[in-house]
Amino acid sequence: MITERRAKSTLTPFELNCGDELKFVLLNGKTVSIRLLRTWFEVVKTDLDGFDLPKRGAKTVYRFFCELDINNKKYCLEREIPTQRSFYEPWEIEGARIWFDAISGIFKDKGGILLEKSQYTVSNGILVKRDQPGSIKCCPLKDARFAIQDATLGICPEKLHPWCPLPEGGLKIENCYRGEDCWMGTYDGMLAHEGLDINHPDGTPLWAPFDIDDQYYFNSLAMGHNNNRWRGVRKWDDGSVWIIQSHHITELIVPEHTPLKKGQHYAKTAGVYVGVVNHSHFAFRIEEEGQGYFLDPWILFWQMYRDT
Repeated sequence: MITERRAKSTLTPFELNCGDELKFVLLNGKTVSIRLLRTWFEVVKTDLDGFDLPKRGAKTVYRFFCELDINNKKYCLEREIPTQRSFYEPWEIEGARIWFDAISGIFKDKGGILLEKSQYTVSNGILVKRDQPGSIKCCPLKDARFAIQDATLGICPEKLHPWCPLPEGGLKIENCYRGEDCWMGTYDGMLAHEGLDINHPDGTPLWAPFDIDDQYYFNSLAMGHNNNRWRGVRKWDDGSVWIIQSHHITELIVPEHTPLKKGQHYAKTAGVYVGVVNHSHFAFRIEEEGQGYFLDPWILFWQMYRDT
């Protein structure tokens, strides 16, 4: 399958099966051809005896890889999770900036080791599917998921405001809950963490990282849920829709369903259902071309650090 996309004001998510090709046209008219050749993964170390049941507090470190043909040159991209290398720099190749987000082969139903955290629970020592599973999915629908942008552009046409107080010197993996809760980190050793946790005190402010068209609680204590989970939606002029989420909200300080301006203080956070350490949970989704793509929230924070 060959997919053709053009660079636009916001970054472009895409997925490929092995043998598929993306033809991405840069702003200068040059076409970057990206063909996925293969993917694989390896377990570096684990606290588990096997990948049959998660174990509270366990951690697994793994790497995943892809081999790409880009304009008739071969490249091998590598990711490591959950370590400090989770907060990686994107690749700049042939004038394109490329984020290598995930492979499906790391998940158990594709022969790997991970399960989606929101889809499973342990009951009486048995792993069971949840009656009401969450909506976030780390696993790509195809063999690999990426995002791409013209290397001369940011990920969106606005400079981003910090979503929360940015830790000096960058994000640290040891400050992601117990040191494992980055995007696709191994919660309890084998459950793919469906977002990015950042530890900070109860009452920490959250600001809109860009203008928000609509925002609201989709889960809340008042509705009978175990958490206060917020969602913000922005439709960009190029047609792309960005959906961001922040969980563990202590107090929403603006009325729901009212637009927010970039930098506006909308909530106090890190005080509801936080577990062993106060933290906030961040999630990121892009909808375009009739499909939704969950992506690593680190992409947003990477741009925030560049913009500040």
